[in-house]
Amino acid sequence: MPRPEIFWRDSSLIDVEAVAPPRPTGTHNDYLPDPCVLHPERVTDYPNWDLPEGVADALEDRFEQLEEETGWSYWSHLSVSDGIKVGGYPTWTQDPFWPTCPTCNQRMDHLLTINSSEFDGESWRTWLPIEDTPATGTIWDLPYEERTRIQRPPGLMIGDMGGIYLFECLRCPDRPFAYHSDCS
Repeated sequence: MPRPEIFWRDSSLIDVEAVAPPRPTGTHNDYLPDPCVLHPERVTDYPNWDLPEGVADALEDRFEQLEEETGWSYWSHLSVSDGIKVGGYPTWTQDPFWPTCPTCNQRMDHLLTINSSEFDGESWRTWLPIEDTPATGTIWDLPYEERTRIQRPPGLMIGDMGGIYLFECLRCPDRPFAYHSDCS
């Protein structure tokens, strides 16, 4: 797994003219993301695996009724947003792991998720950009190469379809960070 590093910079000291990001030398191209353009969009997501057990149990009947009536699953379509994102809830591949700040001993805040895929076999109905939606109405009718290009726009494969999650402590002035990675 890659070992992420975070560098905090003073935005007032940064050139406003965009330059090409540096590419590490001596690194095999399979370990670098494909160049791509970022099209951010603001979404609100809700906890999935992080939903407290008592709350999940209390809402299970409503979740089942919603899925029967609409075809939308809370767990696959209406909770956490998949893909690469800043903020919100991590899109865990395995059980949640929230690091503790080494300075104040509190749970750290989610900063960034980098996933291998923008969606999966269920969540594509919610998280596939409209401009990438095939005329057939289902992504799985597309040829494998086209489906993979849409699922993994920067060409990332982290572990075995996993993710890297970065966390920061907003309570501490030096903003310590931690990361966790997982795969299927």
